Amino acid sequence: MLQRLWSWLSSPRPPSGVRPGLVLVYLLAGGGFLAKLSEYYIPEYGFTYLIGQGDEPARAFDWIEERDVTVYRHFRSSGYDAQYYAQLAIDPALRDETLTESMDNLPYRARRILLPWTAYVLGLGQPNWVLNIYALQNVICWFLLGWLLLRWFPPTTLDRAVRWLGIMLSVGVWFSAFSSLVDGPSLLLLALALRWIEQGKSWRATAVLALSGLAKETNVLGAAGLAPARWQAWPQWGRAVLQGLVAALPLLAWFFFLKWRFAESGSLAGARNFAVPFVAYGERWLELYQGVVSGETRWKFLSAGIATHLSITVQALFLLAWWQWRQAAWRMMVPFTVLAFSLGPAVWEGYPGASSRVLLPLLLAFNLLVPLGRRWWPILLLGNLTLFVAPFSLEPLPGETYSVRLTNAEALPANVRNAELKVEFPRPWYRAETNRKRQWRWSESDADIVLTNPYPHPLEIQIRGEWTAHTPRTARLTQDGAVLWQQPVDARVREWRVSGIVLAPGENRLRVESDERNTVASSGDERRLAVCLLKFVIEGRVMPDAAAGD
Repeated sequence: MLQRLWSWLSSPRPPSGVRPGLVLVYLLAGGGFLAKLSEYYIPEYGFTYLIGQGDEPARAFDWIEERDVTVYRHFRSSGYDAQYYAQLAIDPALRDETLTESMDNLPYRARRILLPWTAYVLGLGQPNWVLNIYALQNVICWFLLGWLLLRWFPPTTLDRAVRWLGIMLSVGVWFSAFSSLVDGPSLLLLALALRWIEQGKSWRATAVLALSGLAKETNVLGAAGLAPARWQAWPQWGRAVLQGLVAALPLLAWFFFLKWRFAESGSLAGARNFAVPFVAYGERWLELYQGVVSGETRWKFLSAGIATHLSITVQALFLLAWWQWRQAAWRMMVPFTVLAFSLGPAVWEGYPGASSRVLLPLLLAFNLLVPLGRRWWPILLLGNLTLFVAPFSLEPLPGETYSVRLTNAEALPANVRNAELKVEFPRPWYRAETNRKRQWRWSESDADIVLTNPYPHPLEIQIRGEWTAHTPRTARLTQDGAVLWQQPVDARVREWRVSGIVLAPGENRLRVESDERNTVASSGDERRLAVCLLKFVIEGRVMPDAAAGD
């Protein structure tokens, strides 16, 4: 996609109608996507942060340890769906009996087996390669989708550019890409099938739809696009029905296999995924209203939720009200409007909510079918509201609340000079948080800070810090029971500094304590909080006697 856009931009005579300024906008969108992706690369872990592996609740079977793979764990988090699909990618043939121990519901997760298989093949069966490729499949599909959408939305007018950007920068597509989910790749497969239907290559489209059902089961609804363009053309309905059955056959066969193979290991159905039509949909509006009135939800997340729900509403109502049977996009995607109003609370709840990605087919059809022209702009923009909030609604990768600098590293033996002082914040610390300006970390109660000195010599360090608390208290920093620093703290940020701390080789523990109980800060945050650490700066040096001894 980028190469094609660049050729348009650099060509002395670009193709008819192509506007270099809009080409640049498309390129900036791709560059922004890659820049965001780069934030999630972590040395030693690669891109496995995107898999969303949580570290709680603790399981008797730890699949990362047992399968000897390297995966980033999200601290004090239950994780998200991709942590299960990534496990399937290591063994997509489902031969490993321990999968039932490491997954919440193996038959339910295994319904979507296509992406685990592609990751396994592209990763040559090597577990760590497979996991990183699985994490990045959405990235590849994002660029392929952007390239395919150029067939409908070339950079020729602002109207078409808004439609391209409305899909590519939507909350649902970004949610899928940066959480390694199946929805973005599934949208790509639906778009490819739609393109072939429009070109009269219905059997190719049937094959893609059959494949896409194994990526995401709701994709089989897209087989409605195979219906004749003239619904009165009765002789053509026989072939359309046959093609629909062919498209559904692989998924049905796979369902029966899972039902037989894992009859006692879980259910193929997802809990709370469906409800009486319009009930959960209406409850979502009430939830969003209460969020606005109470002010308990951070606006960056609430705005994404509102934009998503309003956009989905506009998309669905437009498709239902604007009957366009002759358009393959309408025939293919209109069943998703019925799905939209029948979804259960599990799909609507949260911010922005799974609905943003589950109903991506509506977004594609909406942008394809809304007529061109200025009078349609209000509807077009309402249906693409998430374009304006998606890049900002993702939780950024938390930065570290600490930094370390050794002033006389040259005093160390050459074989350990590149080792680093390790700083850890184990439970009862919460995971780091950020607002792009600074980082912080709350403790649930009195908590240790573990400093591991990797050198064969003791270090003398100075620590500078900042801390605060919701309620007034006296905070202390101790080592082996000795008080290194203490002072009153409250809602204001206060600085502190301690010198002369000695770290012996190996593990050392400092402890942050306070003389008051932890408290719940507000009704919007149910955590019990004690002390907040905003900065923890370590400057150290090899102790003189140790350096002299070398």
